[in-house]
Amino acid sequence: MTGNSYFQKVLVPVDGSRPSLAAVEVAADLAGKFDSEVTVIHVVPHEVRHPYAPQGYKPSRMPEPVEKELQGIFLQKGEDALGEAKALFKAENVAVDTMLEEFADPAETILDVAQEKKSDLIVMGNRGSSEIEDLELGGVAEKVSRHAKCPVLVVKKRAPWTKILVAVDGSKDSKKALECAVEISKKYGSEITILNVARTMIPQMGKDEAKMMAERILSQAEAQTNDVVVRKRIALGHPVKEIVKITKEGSFDLVALGSRGSSPAKRFALGSVSENVARSVPCSVLIAR
Repeated sequence: MTGNSYFQKVLVPVDGSRPSLAAVEVAADLAGKFDSEVTVIHVVPHEVRHPYAPQGYKPSRMPEPVEKELQGIFLQKGEDALGEAKALFKAENVAVDTMLEEFADPAETILDVAQEKKSDLIVMGNRGSSEIEDLELGGVAEKVSRHAKCPVLVVKKRAPWTKILVAVDGSKDSKKALECAVEISKKYGSEITILNVARTMIPQMGKDEAKMMAERILSQAEAQTNDVVVRKRIALGHPVKEIVKITKEGSFDLVALGSRGSSPAKRFALGSVSENVARSVPCSVLIAR
């Protein structure tokens, strides 16, 4: 694993909200350390044409002067958000390209642009705000996390990233999460803890067998980290509950995990583990694939 192969193309969606600005600060610091090419994007939602209509209701077209004025307001807000983000990147000596997409679906547009630009990482706040709605995780960030082809860093707060928790289960995506965490650790001097949650509810598998399997998974993961020293931890129980509990108890700054995981019982789809972890932990989350 070489640092030069990581996070070379970073996409940062912004909307001017406080969580969005926190994501910009994190992305600027990250881009400076990885010498990344950064694109900052703002998408004006298509709903601005009818911001107060009930969901599913299609109103008649509003008067043209009103529509144009409303569109102008939102376009200016987009320009302001891009300008503010660009200034924050400039303060970190990071050059950026900016994009303003008009009247489109934010999540779909972000996903399309990330694929077109072959982004290595998407960095975004866990919620945004607009006159239309308060976009909590479950809205744009959740859709992007679920469908992106690259890792997504969901930023909840600015943190020093001194402690990283990586949930591993032997799956391809969890290996990618660990690779990302190792590269971040090399840049930030972070302490890494690798965690495997052994599921004791698997038929015909007792606690001893579950622990043995967890130890094998952790040993394989540790071998993947090369010269980076990691701490190993095993927990018994439900993955989401244990990851959230350990994150809070250990005051971790970042949780990294795969978008899909595997176990002898089943393959966990995003929404079963990583999406619920992203909703529940107080720190930022890196969802890898």
